[in-house]
Amino acid sequence: MSSKEKREITINDIAKELNISPSTVSRALNDNAKISEATKKKVKAVAQDLGYELNLVASSLSKNKTNVIGVIIPNIGSQFFAQALSGIQEKARDKGYNVIICQTNESVQQEKEMTRVMNSARVDGLVCCLTMETKDVSHFDVFAKKGIPVAMFDRVSYAVPGPKIVVDNYEAAYAATEHLINLGCKRIAHLGGVTSSKVFSDRIEGYKDALAKNGLPLLSQFLLSSDLSEQDAREAVRIWLNLPEKPDGIVAASASAGLIIAASAKASGLKLPEELSIISLGNERCNEFVTPSLSAVDMPGYDMGRSAVEKLIECIKEGKVDSSITLKPIQLLIRNSSFKH
Repeated sequence: MSSKEKREITINDIAKELNISPSTVSRALNDNAKISEATKKKVKAVAQDLGYELNLVASSLSKNKTNVIGVIIPNIGSQFFAQALSGIQEKARDKGYNVIICQTNESVQQEKEMTRVMNSARVDGLVCCLTMETKDVSHFDVFAKKGIPVAMFDRVSYAVPGPKIVVDNYEAAYAATEHLINLGCKRIAHLGGVTSSKVFSDRIEGYKDALAKNGLPLLSQFLLSSDLSEQDAREAVRIWLNLPEKPDGIVAASASAGLIIAASAKASGLKLPEELSIISLGNERCNEFVTPSLSAVDMPGYDMGRSAVEKLIECIKEGKVDSSITLKPIQLLIRNSSFKH
């Protein structure tokens, strides 16, 4: 091998630099209690200077542990999932774990592929939010068989053992709908997500029950279900605005759909909130800065991510399955899109 070619730094190089045995270097890098803190500090400093990287695969084979947590989420671009990732990474780092992140783009096929990747990477545990397409969760069975805990948040399956971190999606939609009713809205439409997902079916039920409790009719043309894409949100507005009786309030099942609905309604000449009030289930940072600012039910992504990792690490350390359910609070954020002066 040419001297100019890259050579992997080994523990033998560190040992030679410090004039100690390779076994002492190995123990120091693995924080063995028998090695003094002073020696550990020297070894780690030299390892960093030389550019040594611990071979995680080799380490995992010897210790049956990687100190790596896998994360599978639908969409990194969403503020909710960005906040969840922030909570996940912060708590994992505090507990001495690294994180591998995979994005499914709402594809169940990609979700299946990502579970295989995480299994191959020998993660110690997995944090997951399911796609809107996911019905069969058998691709998670391999983790249960190998004793690898799985914590789920937001969109979860109770068929998969492990802790669940959720919000009350029924209450979120109920509160949003009742807020519009209290403003005086009489014809309230709802753009929901796919009904096969419990998150969105619960939101639909909350919307329906709020109408029923307040004596308002449920009109079939005002309840649409979709995958909440930009095209679907724009098409929903087109359908509603072509009705003889147009809605005077809209509950959108996601933050992004709410923003698109508001923009489409404004482009059609409607005045918000005078002619149409809008609220979204989920909050994006830009909700505050669009005109008018968009009301929302805020979902605590950061806290859900932190709690998911906290529960997961407890399962890892205790070596047992915890199928507890943690319910996180929601918050109604009233802004100008649903605030009539």
